[in-house]
Amino acid sequence: MAGWIERFLETVRERRLDRLAAAYAVAAWLLVQAASIALPAFDAPAWALRWLIVAAVLGFALTLAAGWVLNKGRVGAPSSLKGSEAIFLAAIALVGVLTLGELAWHWSAIVPSGPSEDASAPAGSVAVLPFDNMSGDPQQRYFSEGISDELIGLLGRNPALRVAARTSSFFFEGKEQDIRGIAQKLNVRSILEGSVRQQGGRVRIEAALINAENGYQLWSQSYDRSLSDILAVQAEIAGAIAQALAPTLTGAPSKPRVPKPAQIDPDVYRDYLQAQFYFDQRLSEAQTPATQNALAQAVVLLRSVAARAPDFADGEAALAHALLWTQNDTELNGQIQQAVNHALGIDPGNPQALLVKIEYAEGIWDWNGVIDNAVLLKRSAAHTAVGAEGLGRAYFNFNLLGPSLASYQEGVRLDPFSAPAWESIANNLFAQGRYQDVIAASDKALQLHPGDPVTLEYRCVSLANLNRIGEAKEVLSQLLQPGTPPFMGVHCKFFVTLHSDGAKAAIAFVDDVLAHDRKTIGFVGDAGFMLSHAGAFDQAMDWYEKSFSRQAWVFGFYPGVTTPPAFFKNPRWIALTQRPDYQRWLTARARAIRVLADGKS
Repeated sequence: MAGWIERFLETVRERRLDRLAAAYAVAAWLLVQAASIALPAFDAPAWALRWLIVAAVLGFALTLAAGWVLNKGRVGAPSSLKGSEAIFLAAIALVGVLTLGELAWHWSAIVPSGPSEDASAPAGSVAVLPFDNMSGDPQQRYFSEGISDELIGLLGRNPALRVAARTSSFFFEGKEQDIRGIAQKLNVRSILEGSVRQQGGRVRIEAALINAENGYQLWSQSYDRSLSDILAVQAEIAGAIAQALAPTLTGAPSKPRVPKPAQIDPDVYRDYLQAQFYFDQRLSEAQTPATQNALAQAVVLLRSVAARAPDFADGEAALAHALLWTQNDTELNGQIQQAVNHALGIDPGNPQALLVKIEYAEGIWDWNGVIDNAVLLKRSAAHTAVGAEGLGRAYFNFNLLGPSLASYQEGVRLDPFSAPAWESIANNLFAQGRYQDVIAASDKALQLHPGDPVTLEYRCVSLANLNRIGEAKEVLSQLLQPGTPPFMGVHCKFFVTLHSDGAKAAIAFVDDVLAHDRKTIGFVGDAGFMLSHAGAFDQAMDWYEKSFSRQAWVFGFYPGVTTPPAFFKNPRWIALTQRPDYQRWLTARARAIRVLADGKS
């Protein structure tokens, strides 16, 4: 064997394959280095460099094969090596196939992270960037941002347009990036940008719609109006943009369906925009004293707006949403209902109001209310981020995990820089038991919102269920930091214990927590969820039965696929499903499949 290898290496040297390999490696390295600098300069797609590297690897194998065949070396080469030519060529082919297979596996294993920057953007897709504040007062930034926000909402009501959500459009505020790069990341064809200059009771708005492919203006206009007419100006801009895009969409002019604007007092409108600025803080980080204070300020301002502008639908809808976020439904139920019904009375298709109706109805087990409002949302705003969020929630309530995931994914396409949107995807995937995909989605959410405890909980439990205990323990250490809700650490520790120490240890852990600090277990039903995974079905049913109320039931009426199938054969679980409330949910679920999910479960 050693002699054969020596003769083989001698033949390689005779045929100068060592020199050929060295020369090719240097040339390929220089080519790839040059391409890594040149391709981004010409805005080449990311895949171009990848495939250049693949071509270089395969070219290396082909070059060696050609050199072996064509360069026979000196006359009198050992005849015993003739058979080695086939072996050598086969080895080169095997290397090439394995390289391609490894690259294909690696790229296919990556979970899609929202829209591809290389995908062709849909016709009629547009992003509204935050308008520049030209008023000379940094405190007026909320006003210029609010104008952009309202335009996003108005354009989103046009069924022919696909409008990037506020979170993602505003992600680029203050960042030095060209229009084409922004459009690629948001997967849109057009960008609307502009400026707002406010002086006294008047406002000047300049807006321009840009074709992101070539940088040319599709449309531009200036408006100099009284602040009392600001809603009319917004509607006028939205209509003009829709008409500019109409030839691309339908080949003929079209008029968007937007609510009829009304006059509003400038001071009231400023308070509304300021309140929206505060309310948005709830999405930027986990609830902390600072974000709770911002939410409280939003509620105060929105109450004032509702009192002074009772016919302003967006103000009423925003008030209802802010009140719902105070998590004090018992005291505020009547106020939430009054505000949201008033908003829908003025504007029946208001997306934020319909989202509030869905969230409110699910909290009181009004399943037909969830369906009815989701149908309205599907008709009026399914192609907006708010609509996608509401539909995703509605489907999820009925354990329609496929349609729910599709809606959440549409939300991510419209709002790829929204941490809550990615968190919703992680939640859905977790319910399906797709733990590897949960980890990929949590990566995206945590990039946008580092340290989010809800996302960390999904990540930790998923890692534990994949028996990646070391990584799960690292996440657990983050969940045990002060300020994190204790029950999230409890859930994580339970699954780590279950998969590292066994079911008995996991059950003992839950019993100990229930005996000494029940509040840290979270909702009552959480104990049943954990115990069912440890095989303690009767103990789990004790807690499921206690949790079967509108205040405590948090896992839905139909737990996802992660619960052991044997649990659902437990006679006590079967008896629970015969309760009137459960039967009403089953009836509503069948209706949701027919009228909301187009007959698909």
